[in-house]
Amino acid sequence: MNIKKILKLRLIINLIILILLILLGIYLDLNLNKNVSNVLEYKKINTSSNTSNNGITFEDLNKLKKQYTKLIFTGYKEVISNIQNKYGNSPSKAIKTKIVLIDENYLNLYPYKILAGGKFNSLSIKNGEKVAVISDVMAADLFKSIKVIGDTITLNNEKYRIVGVYKENQSLTYEESEDGYERVYIPYSSYTIVDKTQNLFLDVFTTKETTQMSYKNINNDLTKTLGQNLSSYKMVNYTILKNIVFQYMKILCFLIGICVIIFILKIILQYLKNIVVFFREKFQTNYFKDILINYKKELIFSFSKVVFLLISIIIIFNLIKFNVVIEDKYLPTDNIFDVPYYTKTILDDIKLSNADEQGFNNVYNKYVSNINNIEKLIFWTEIVTCSIFIINGRLLIILTKRKSVIKT
Repeated sequence: MNIKKILKLRLIINLIILILLILLGIYLDLNLNKNVSNVLEYKKINTSSNTSNNGITFEDLNKLKKQYTKLIFTGYKEVISNIQNKYGNSPSKAIKTKIVLIDENYLNLYPYKILAGGKFNSLSIKNGEKVAVISDVMAADLFKSIKVIGDTITLNNEKYRIVGVYKENQSLTYEESEDGYERVYIPYSSYTIVDKTQNLFLDVFTTKETTQMSYKNINNDLTKTLGQNLSSYKMVNYTILKNIVFQYMKILCFLIGICVIIFILKIILQYLKNIVVFFREKFQTNYFKDILINYKKELIFSFSKVVFLLISIIIIFNLIKFNVVIEDKYLPTDNIFDVPYYTKTILDDIKLSNADEQGFNNVYNKYVSNINNIEKLIFWTEIVTCSIFIINGRLLIILTKRKSVIKT
């Protein structure tokens, strides 16, 4: 096999790898967008570094709902629990259980697919009904079927009626982000506190940006309303985090687009050189006016190609351009070259991590983090693949030119 064939084979392999990586990136982006809502989560900071009597309760949450009628609020509290079916049987040892105390908005703000039954309504919450929504995995383990609407389960020695079954996300990346607990959702008002030292401060409370209120406005208003209690929580904006992850694909498309634009510019330059050479030759025997009249079709065709390519560049640039998304904390207010500011911000992040003050760790932040790491790896692999593709392409062009020179 000669060098030319080897280079062609490399180009084909590189192209296939690049296409597969792009498709994988698109697949991950689509799943991230589907599995993670565009919400603002306020996560409870570890109580070991906080006062135990500080936080937001469901009563506080209800006051927020009345005060901010244009915003949707929800929240939840997780409690480790034991569970039994109506026959007194517990799930297999592999299944551990947490009950999640929620309000009527939770299952609307978070993307759960209900396979059977329905969700809680405001009456269920108001009346403290002993009802529950369980996963299809839990239903299959306890009852060997997901047709369990109306059946009862026992949670911490209290009976609950099953009113809904949701589909558990069992994709590899999502499962890898979970903590191994099955979750049973019940109205917060139905939960009986057994341990009097236990508090029901929310692990997470959530809202969503609107066209009228940005996350900055929401955070400022909540700071004024909740005061010191809000300092027990860390805000996480999943809209921004998702857009940061999506940027890897956008950056790749931008770089590929720039390469295509450079290639088109080289073609345009060659066309313009040919037009200049054409005019030089014709000027030897013709006036400018005669050239325009006698070679009108040729000139129109040549300039049309240049105009078409220029329009292509404009279209490509408009397709590949995007707004860079960076978390506000990494942006200095005055000078973007303020190196000490960046150093301090990075060190502050490390200190927060060491102090375990990143907030309540749920599947959302783990999943986004895992997807981000995978996308980062894919991106750099794509860059290397593109570089190898360009090098092989250049070598093939040089080799082809040399052979054509030798033949002539």
